Amino acid sequence: MIKVEHLHYSYVIGKKGKQSSVPVLKDVCFEINKGEIVSIIGRSGSGKSTVLNLLSGYIKADSGKLTINSTDVTDLNEKQWAKFRLDHFGFIFQNYELIPGLTAFENVELPLTLKGIDRKTREGKAHEMIQKVGLSEHKGHYPNELSGGQQQRVSIARALITEPMMILADEPTGSLDSETEAEVLSLIKQLNKDQQITFLIITHDQEVANIGNRTLKIHDGMMKQEGGVYFEAN
Repeated sequence: MIKVEHLHYSYVIGKKGKQSSVPVLKDVCFEINKGEIVSIIGRSGSGKSTVLNLLSGYIKADSGKLTINSTDVTDLNEKQWAKFRLDHFGFIFQNYELIPGLTAFENVELPLTLKGIDRKTREGKAHEMIQKVGLSEHKGHYPNELSGGQQQRVSIARALITEPMMILADEPTGSLDSETEAEVLSLIKQLNKDQQITFLIITHDQEVANIGNRTLKIHDGMMKQEGGVYFEAN
């Protein structure tokens, strides 16, 4: 489903004329198969979030190749990436990224609105997603009226509503207590099992990483190789 080949990425610091390049990712290679839960684990600054931003087209690699669902997306422009993300990915963020002025239901419905789906269809789908994550009684509540765990469930429902081929989760439990974290991770595992949704989870927490089928370890911008492969089986 996803094939990453020899990705390099650096960022530039300093003022014009006195700029220098700081390597972030160095020759990163890995693959993700359909239906897997794959975790990328690393310390802060190791490059794990940069990998996610490259996979979703928010930044462009200096070199290398990225293939998603048999499509070479390496050189897509910003407009092409925006459409590709909407059609192929769902996103779960550490801080939920819900729109404060929209209810839980309206936040879940939003991606279908952006896709131009008619009102009846998108409302029916939003009801289905809200029910799937166990928030039917809270669909009319605004984000500030929900607990952290409830907000993350709204975020998951929003990620699911477009029926994406893959969900990219950036520290999805980083703002949650341990009990709520366990509930959210259980929901991710259940969705993966029931619907064969592929998940890529970015985390610094080994316990979170352990829910995956495989864990990719990144250190100083390089994937750790063990036994000749770019991952460590759980």
